[in-house]
Amino acid sequence: MRGKSAALASISLSVFVVYAVKTMKKTMATLDEANRTLVDVKTSALQATHEATALIHTVNRTVRDVKGRIDTVDPLLETTQEVGDVLHTIAHSVKEALSPGENERRGVDAPVRARDIAVRIGGRVSAASRRRTLPLS
Repeated sequence: MRGKSAALASISLSVFVVYAVKTMKKTMATLDEANRTLVDVKTSALQATHEATALIHTVNRTVRDVKGRIDTVDPLLETTQEVGDVLHTIAHSVKEALSPGENERRGVDAPVRARDIAVRIGGRVSAASRRRTLPLS
């Protein structure tokens, strides 16, 4: 019986070794595939990093360019606002000059004509007629 038990044990050990070798081969194949996948992921991550870096540099240049253009346009917008304020003041002065109260102060029953009004802007009088100068409010 000892001989049968030893033969059975050696057969069992041989079967175990065969399956262990097959399992190890499958494990090695899986590890090789995982290694290739990691290399692919690493390559893709490096490419994405390079592309992201280039994109960040491009966005940075674009932001600097836009900031420079805003700095260029900002004085123009300020000047436009000042011109608007001057025009508003002129319109207000003309409106006051054309009001009925102005006719009474002039002692004239005739309406005020546009050629009778001159507006002083920066030391110069603007109007064809310089008979009347309105103060800017």
